[in-house]
Amino acid sequence: MDLRKTLLLAHDLLDSEKIDHALIGGLAMVNLGLTRATIDVDLLIEDENKEKARTLLINNGFTISYETPDFLQFSGIGLLDILLAKRPISREMLKNATLVSEINIKCLLPEDIIGLKIQAFSNDISREFQDKADIQFLIENYLNLDWNKIKSYAELFGKWSEIEEIKNKINI
Repeated sequence: MDLRKTLLLAHDLLDSEKIDHALIGGLAMVNLGLTRATIDVDLLIEDENKEKARTLLINNGFTISYETPDFLQFSGIGLLDILLAKRPISREMLKNATLVSEINIKCLLPEDIIGLKIQAFSNDISREFQDKADIQFLIENYLNLDWNKIKSYAELFGKWSEIEEIKNKINI
């Protein structure tokens, strides 16, 4: 199955059960203007919907391939990763996501994508190069970013100096 079909199927299933969700990851970057290869669909949902979403997706052809308290990974029909919003900060990200009218699916704001990218490379150093490239793209292409919000995300992981390095590199 192609990514678009996986995205639309996951969206339709979650939407049918009124499970709030938003694009994150590679497809969110594509939505925000970066041409990039990605092999899976990444979504954010609220933690209390974990079991409901898990059961719904499995009952409709997805197979659970990996699971942690913060994350669900599916295969089978298509590759789908679901990050669970547990903390107030990630719940706020989901609440503030905006609708992508072309596909009728919400996507996180650029600042929130940057926050998740900071978290991702902080937790997995192998992601650092790609995540920092994505952050640089967002900084270069979204001139009205909420820098207080980005700084608060970066400071959670002790990464503000690295974000400042990216800003300085591109003269922002």
